[in-house]
Amino acid sequence: MFSTMTSSVPDPVRLAEALLFQSSGPVSRIMLARALGDDVEIAQILNQVARRTEGLGFELVAAGDGWMFRTAPDLAEALRAVLERPPERLPRAVLEVLLLIAARQPITRPEIESFRDAALSQKTLALLQKKDLIRSLGRKPVPGQPQLWGTTETFLVTYGLRSLAELDPLLEGLRGPL
Repeated sequence: MFSTMTSSVPDPVRLAEALLFQSSGPVSRIMLARALGDDVEIAQILNQVARRTEGLGFELVAAGDGWMFRTAPDLAEALRAVLERPPERLPRAVLEVLLLIAARQPITRPEIESFRDAALSQKTLALLQKKDLIRSLGRKPVPGQPQLWGTTETFLVTYGLRSLAELDPLLEGLRGPL
């Protein structure tokens, strides 16, 4: 015989906050629906979470295909001063390659070299892969079948973007024929 336990249903706003707090990356709509139930209006819950965190040391932000808590922008500089290790900055040439990949993906190494009019070190691609900012998207069906590269969800989260469309004004000059 099954025992009947009286289980109280958790407050969906508090449950969403807990899920967002414990997650190391963005929490997708699917994950929120799984935790909160399909009958819950996720947009309303997220609005309540955002209101409850107003003025705190962190805020709810859209990132990639989900939402996450991030340090309040006005506190970022103060925190940087006390962090043991300052965030590692990518060298300018590596950032240039990353932006080029973001603008023209999928793109091959020879195409990157052609656009930059400079050789591209394998170390640059390896560094961007190690940081999970780019990933292989397969091979281009041309002679030699060069690797195709594109950005990752980590790229969006790292740079606080919801989608690549937010980069459009910045990347406009990087688009067009090679």
